[in-house]
Amino acid sequence: MNLYQMIFKRRSIRKFKKEQIPEQLLKDILYFGSCVLKLHADISVKMEICDNLDGHLPVKGLWKVEAPYYLVFYSEEKEGYLTNAGYILEPILLYMTGKGIGSCYLGNTRITGHEMEGVKQVVAIAFGYPKTLLYRDPATAKRLPLKELCVFKEEIGEPMKNILKAARLSPSAMNNQPWRFIVYHDRIYIFACREFLPSAPLVSMRDISIGIMLSHLTIAAEEMWMNIKLEAEETMLKKSFKSGTYVTTAYVKEFNC
Repeated sequence: MNLYQMIFKRRSIRKFKKEQIPEQLLKDILYFGSCVLKLHADISVKMEICDNLDGHLPVKGLWKVEAPYYLVFYSEEKEGYLTNAGYILEPILLYMTGKGIGSCYLGNTRITGHEMEGVKQVVAIAFGYPKTLLYRDPATAKRLPLKELCVFKEEIGEPMKNILKAARLSPSAMNNQPWRFIVYHDRIYIFACREFLPSAPLVSMRDISIGIMLSHLTIAAEEMWMNIKLEAEETMLKKSFKSGTYVTTAYVKEFNC
């Protein structure tokens, strides 16, 4: 199964078996991660996998989850680095799902004692073989319907509908889905909701969640044989919106063969 199919099957896993993952598969995960395209190519990132099979890894945070392994993501602190982190990480977690591995984003959690020069630890991912069901029925996902996430300005075709369905299923901090869309037949204006800005940690989680959603948009567009370009419009950035902050525009059109 490919990444697009995993969007509809993946669920967050918080209970893991203390079972070793083959060394080659761990290497494959890191290699796959190194091949994922960035949202911002100029931001340096690094990743490492930390073994916690003995349970002695110093994991600190409000929402920590005990797991046999953690994928730790590091990044330069540049504009857009949190959104970039979510955009890179989500394909890796979908890849893990396809390999039978469960995973969970850990907000405001750190692996203490693990630092890398020139970059900061941004987010940790708990992962391992799940004790619970790995896959879900997408119909059971606790998500807002598209009619509450989107304002449709024009009639749209099936490919665009499928892209939006994939975006709807994106995981987010506390499942708050901090994005809204204004949709035309060939483009989507993307906004971050203002009501999810009460504190710095939640802002960070919101921005990572936005990156995850943009990754779903990109993966789904490619599956639909559509070309997608994410580009922020200067005129939109200068505008003030009552209930949200403009993020970017997704321009979508069919591939020219």
